[in-house]
Order: sequence, then C-alpha cells, then structure tokens
Amino acid sequence: MEVFSMYVRKMLSFIIFFNLLSFALTFSDDLHLPDYPKHYNDYSKQCQVPVKCASDRRCPEVHNWEDLERWAQQEAHSRFEWESSFTDKQSYLISEDEYDYNLFATAALSKLDEVGVKNTMTTDILLENLAGRAKCTVRNLLEGRCPEVNQTLSLEKCRNQPMYNCDPAYPYRSYNGVCNNLQHATWGQIGNPLKIEIAPCYDDFVSKHRRSTTGQALPNNRKVISDLQQAFRRQSPDESEELFNIFGMMFSEFVTSDIIGRTMKRGRKATSGFRGCTANGSHVLSSRAPMAAPLSVDADDPNYGPMHIECLNYSPSENANDECHIKYPTKRNTATSYLDLSSMYGDGQYDKDGKLKTSHCGASSTFDHSSVMTTQFMAVAGLFAQLHNYCIDRVRSCELRHNVEIVIEKCRSLTIGVYQRIIYEEWLHALFGDDLFHQCNFDCEYDENLESSVSSTYANAPGRFQHLWIPDNFTLVKGGQRVQKPVFEFFNSITTFECPSVLEGMFDDPIRTESLSEALVNIFFSKDGVRGHCLLCLDLERCRDSGLCPLILYKHYYDKVSKSPTKCYNSFDDLSDIFFEDLIDVFKKHYESPFDIDALFLIFEKEIPEGAFMPKTVAAATCMQFKRLKCSDRFFFSWNEFQSPALKELINSINMMTLLAMFGGIDKVPYNPWFNKSGRLCADNIRRDMESKHHLFCSI
Repeated sequence: MEVFSMYVRKMLSFIIFFNLLSFALTFSDDLHLPDYPKHYNDYSKQCQVPVKCASDRRCPEVHNWEDLERWAQQEAHSRFEWESSFTDKQSYLISEDEYDYNLFATAALSKLDEVGVKNTMTTDILLENLAGRAKCTVRNLLEGRCPEVNQTLSLEKCRNQPMYNCDPAYPYRSYNGVCNNLQHATWGQIGNPLKIEIAPCYDDFVSKHRRSTTGQALPNNRKVISDLQQAFRRQSPDESEELFNIFGMMFSEFVTSDIIGRTMKRGRKATSGFRGCTANGSHVLSSRAPMAAPLSVDADDPNYGPMHIECLNYSPSENANDECHIKYPTKRNTATSYLDLSSMYGDGQYDKDGKLKTSHCGASSTFDHSSVMTTQFMAVAGLFAQLHNYCIDRVRSCELRHNVEIVIEKCRSLTIGVYQRIIYEEWLHALFGDDLFHQCNFDCEYDENLESSVSSTYANAPGRFQHLWIPDNFTLVKGGQRVQKPVFEFFNSITTFECPSVLEGMFDDPIRTESLSEALVNIFFSKDGVRGHCLLCLDLERCRDSGLCPLILYKHYYDKVSKSPTKCYNSFDDLSDIFFEDLIDVFKKHYESPFDIDALFLIFEKEIPEGAFMPKTVAAATCMQFKRLKCSDRFFFSWNEFQSPALKELINSINMMTLLAMFGGIDKVPYNPWFNKSGRLCADNIRRDMESKHHLFCSI
C-alpha cells in the first residue's frame, strides 16, 4: 500500500511525479467572477453525470409576489428580534471558563449593519419558502431563466444602497474600500459578499447542506477528520529536510486576515459566541441559541471519546445580500478584498501625532479585540505597524510644516506599498517556486471592469492549505537555545513571550507535513492542551456551510482554467492521480461515491509542482485569486499615480529583511526569511543602509 512518507518526500525533496512540460500551467486570463453564477455542467457533459433539474424549465408559481415579499420582510424582522434576544441570555452564550470562549465571538451591529442583515434575511426567507414548494423552479429563478420575475425585491427597505460621489483626484485609499474603483464605488468594500465561480451545491439550491449522490447526508465531519489523522499516524516519519518555515505560514495567515473577514451570524449586541453544547461537551443542548449549529462527535472518537465529549460548538457564517437580489446566497466578507492592511488599520484610529495605537509586538491595537490570535501572528503584524509609526517619526523630523492627516496617508501608502511588494515579489514567489510563479504570470495592468473580490471557493477550501502546516509546538530562541512550547500557550499567554524570541524561533521552525498535528485536529484553541477544538473540522463545516460543490467539480474547473488535461472519476480507484492510497481508503470508508468528497480535501492533493509548497489545484486557485486582487486595485503600488518618486524609491528599497532588521529586535536577519536555515546578515548593516535613505521621508 502506498504510504504517506512518499507524500512527505514529495513535499520536501521536490520529487517530480510527471514530466514538467506536461504539467506546465497556462492560466486563463479571465479573472471575473459572475454576479449570477450557474451550475457547472462541463464535468457532467464530459463524464455523462446526471444533473439535478436538468430538464426542468418551470418557474416559481406565485400569485401575489408583493405579498410574498412583504411576508418575508415581516418574518425577517421577527426572526431578527427573536435571535437578538439570545444575546442577553448568558445560558445561551459560551462562558469565560470554557476553552472556546470568544472562538465564535460576534461584534455588535451598527444601524446600517442591522438593515443589511435584515435585508439579507428577507431574501433568504423568501428563497427558502420557494425552495420548500419546488426546488427545481428555484434553480431556474436563481440562474436567470425566469425573466418575468424581478431579480431584485421591490420593497423599499431592500433598496438600501448608499450613493458615493468619488473624487478621481483624491490621492488616498478609503479605509472601507469604497471608491477604489471610480466606476463601481462599492466594489471591494467591507461587508460585501464573497463571490463564487460556479453555482453553489446546496441541496435545495438555497441553504440546506449538499447531500450524497444517493440523497443521503454527507459523512460525519469529525469521523472523516479523525480517520485522516489516524491514517497519517500509521506512517513512519521522514528524515527529509523541509525548507518553508513557520514565519512563512504566519505571514500567510496575516494576508488571509487582510482579505477575508469571517463573521458568524449576528444579533444586535456583541457576544462571546453562541452555545450549542453543554459546557462539558457531553451532548447537544435541546434548547440552544438559533445561531448555533453544533458538530456531533461519536462516543468512540479516539480523542474525544475517553473525555465523554460528543459535541463541539460551531456557528455558521453570515450571508450577505443587503440589496435583496434574487441570486445564490453567499457569505459576508467583513474585510476589504484589497491588499490594503484593512485588518491592521481598521477604520483609521491614530494618536495625535498620526501613529497607530499599538499592542504586543508593536502590532496595531485593532487586533486586541480578536482572541483567535497567537504571538507569532502579532509579531508579523507588528512589523508593518512599526513601519507606519517609524515613517511618522521620520517625516515629523524634517524641517517642514506638515498636515497630520496628509502625513498619515503618506505613511499608510508607504506601508501598504511595502506590504504589496513583499507579497508579490517575495512571499508568492517562495510559495510557488520559480517555474510556477512565472507560469502564473502576475504581470497585469489595472482593469476598471474587474471587480476586486474574494472567491468563496478559495476562502473555504484551497485557501486553507496553510492550516496543514500547524505543528504541535512553536519554537522560541532564548539565550541561543531553542525551546519548544505548545501552540495553545501562544493563544492564551500572548504577552508573556518576548517577540524577538518568537521571531527567531519561526525562522528555523519548519512547516509540518509528515502528519496532522494534535493542535490542528484535537486541541485547537485549547486552554490546557487537553481539551480543545478541531480546526480542520471547522474548515470542513465552513466548506459545507458555504455550499461548496464536490471536490471533483472544482478539480475539473481549475484544470480547465490552467489548461491541464481533465478526466472522469467513476470509482475511488480513479482518484489515484489526486490522492495517495491511504487517503483514498479513508474516503472509501466514509463516502458513497468519489463525486461526494468535499472540496476542502483539495489541500491534500499529491501533485505538487517542482519547487512549490502548494498542490497543483491549490496553486491554480491561489494564482487566480491573487491576480484578481492585484489587477483590480487602482492604488496598487507599481502603478499608483499619486506616489512621489521618493515614496516609490522607499517602497522598492524596503523588503522583509529590512522590516526584520528595523523592527524585529534581532541581531542577525535571514537572507531569505521564508525558508529555514537561511544564511544571516547583521541587522546593523541593514539599519545603517536605511539611515542613508532618511532624506527620502522628507519628500514622500
């Protein structure tokens, strides 16, 4: 039987499974995501797979559409008030002494947010009502085959779209993403929905989880993940040396937080997370908050069973359809989709001098409200917050009178520009490797007709690839000695760790690929290292909650995007080109058909291009996502017409090595911070070089 140690050797030694020329990817230039996606039929046509509702051309029969709309709106308002009432009932909230306190926290709603949530609920309720009558008619409505039905609800409160008058001469980014695109002011803004390449595969096309090819429920979330971990455990560890390090993994998490803001379903007030399980996790509560959707665990679970835990808390993500369009539901993104450090800058809170208010490791205090944060994350985030504040000091030291607001925006432009250049010239290059990076071809120009958006598929499946790298322990370097501490300590004791020691530990701490760690599968966000959550289970449930289609459809879709050969998967054995035998055995045990396998498991694909750290399909999805973000950004650093020559020179002279030397508090900086065992350069030399550029700050 083929073993996972082969998988590890592939990851670490870059063994080529196939001729590179036959693998060469020529990515599609079409980066647009549709407003009204349709069911993906290309795989069905090639492989003669039956399509649900394929021959049904009926439309919903509604005798009085306005009455239905009015009823849906009244129902939404009543449901919102009912759900909001649970925010005042402590027995329905996760308490402070529990390990997952704040893991599912929700923020308070502003008046405008509340209107948007109610509008979205109105549309969801209307569509759920129609789907309860006849599912196929709803699919036809959602895919535009019912022209007699208005695609936007006619109720006044469903047309709550603010109007923006954008000034093309205003030289700075907004904080919420508005007016980056002058023709479409709201593109890329906070609160927009994630978008989808192909129609989601909800069972009723609206909200119910996808079912198997025979109509059965998909396998128990936790059972699949637990068996995957057990399959990995049976293998012998590999002696090969890994290159990509934990610093690179944490930077990946930082970038993700900038473009994806996940929010659970909300009531009017902020909460610590809604309860679905008893405090000890022994069972699902019969009376639980409506926003909770707990995950069940079998009594014989190898980890939770001995602790008598049969329930894990979980809260679904919030939909976003504030303008009440009749279209497939998608999840809300509470970050701007632009690579603009929105998670760091927030809505623009500075002190009187224009500096960001900072927290541990010099990170922006905007992160203080989020408890799902490690010291390593704060250390990475702190590099950019400190760059902003350093810029403020340098400009203020010039013998010139400066408007504080202008200085803030100039330093913000510098910081974002440095961040973007590091992403596209360092981090992505390291992830893809030379060949795949050049094949992806990130060269483009600004396209005002391309919406800046994040793919729901990427956010909930391929974009989770870095989670597999989470180890059981993170390393600290203290007094030249390497000390390992459990991952959970870095969540719960952030301020007790010295940030330079944490950075030093990340540089030579390799990513984990030889097994699935306990921190990933059993004790995520734990308080004591004994009881915790399953991060991979959360990823899988969010994948299902978002209505993602089967893995095979996305594999086919991205193969077409990258102009790679496509094939049919009629049996589990046909999956041998995607997965190793041990994984296939797990899927055989739990799924009825290869067509049922969840999209999340694309992150386990075995085909990894030479020199890359991502599987083939993950790489294709990542390529498309980051090309879209770059090409849709009017203020992207390399073509921003409002940048002065001095500002451009500074952006192009500050790399990750410079940030680490200036703000990391370490004596020697790795030449290549993304790879372990890189050579080192004295930080003083880099700092002296930076001092020679101080005059440029007076001209930015």
